[in-house]
Amino acid sequence: MGSIMNSLRGWARVELSCRYSERAINICARNHVEFWDLKRTPEGAAQMSVSLPSYVKLRQVAKETGAFTVRIVRRSGAPFFLWRLRKRYALLAGLALCVILTGLSSVFIWQIDVTGNRTVPSSAILAALKEEGVDIGTCVLNIAEQRVADRMLLKIPELSFITLNNHGSRIEVIVREKRPVPELYDPDVPTGVFARKAGIITEITALEGWKTAAPGDTVDVGDPLISSWVPLGAGKLTHASGNVWARTWYEYSMKMPLETGRKTYTGERSKRFSLLFGGKRINLYFLGGNPYADCDKITVYKRLTLPGGTVLPVTVVRDTFEEYTTQAAAFSPEEAERVLSVRLTELLEARIGEGWVVSKDFETKTEDGLVTVTLRAECVEEISQERALTEEEIAAAKGG
Repeated sequence: MGSIMNSLRGWARVELSCRYSERAINICARNHVEFWDLKRTPEGAAQMSVSLPSYVKLRQVAKETGAFTVRIVRRSGAPFFLWRLRKRYALLAGLALCVILTGLSSVFIWQIDVTGNRTVPSSAILAALKEEGVDIGTCVLNIAEQRVADRMLLKIPELSFITLNNHGSRIEVIVREKRPVPELYDPDVPTGVFARKAGIITEITALEGWKTAAPGDTVDVGDPLISSWVPLGAGKLTHASGNVWARTWYEYSMKMPLETGRKTYTGERSKRFSLLFGGKRINLYFLGGNPYADCDKITVYKRLTLPGGTVLPVTVVRDTFEEYTTQAAAFSPEEAERVLSVRLTELLEARIGEGWVVSKDFETKTEDGLVTVTLRAECVEEISQERALTEEEIAAAKGG
């Protein structure tokens, strides 16, 4: 930050010449002349860096004391730069206009960042903000942050907290999502246990309720396994629960051609640049379309910012085109079978849930340049699913 301020105020590298350089340095210190980066030259002179106000004071001290002379070695900073442009009126006018536009742009929103969201998409939050008048190009002076936050919570019920932090031309939107309320176990709610998959039951354990199926029974999806009605004595309704294990079967097929195309990059590359300003795109090139018949397009967006984090309403867009050719790649039937077998095994493991694979068999068929692999597997799984009963189901359970 100090180097930026020195550049704005202007600074100079000066050389103090006298018989004893230590005396000159002591005189500067006694007169409160601020300096830094003090060094001694081979000739015995002292070199130091001073700000422009300190340089003016240093010249006055040298004139009053006559103890040393001051010579400028190098000068830098905004005042010297503007002095060199004093007769170039067009450049000065353009520089002044740039400073004015930069200052005005800081009161408008040119970037909105959303953080803290996981399930609620950022696009939904940005769309709701736009309805509340918070969008790219909006004047930050017209935004009532607390009112917008309160209305956003009404628009998006999934949010429990939202705040808008103003960083000049950038708005940071921090949100917190509501935690889902876990289902509470209520023993007074009648529930039944049903089959979520088809199979042949191998083991059934009723923790509460009455078993309506037994090992060896074949069940389909949705069939009742454990009833909430316990027909003992006068009978009663319970919160049925339990574990049911069953043999299940799966059959999946996948296909793969023996010949397919494979990309080979030629090394040829082309870049195009454009600017995004206020929602408008300005192309810095003349020819449109892709420069190659077959190519990948990679787009990179870079927002321009000033030192200190002030965002400018300009985004540089770089499109990179990489040419490639498509060459035929052949696979042997054995390679295709191996690839498809791995994919089918991964699919099976993702589908069985809580359980294990007892046996699996692959069948391969090659026809017209196409390899088809079929997986048939037998598994043992936990297939129970607990849910609350409807009034009709409760009445039917009591009647049964």
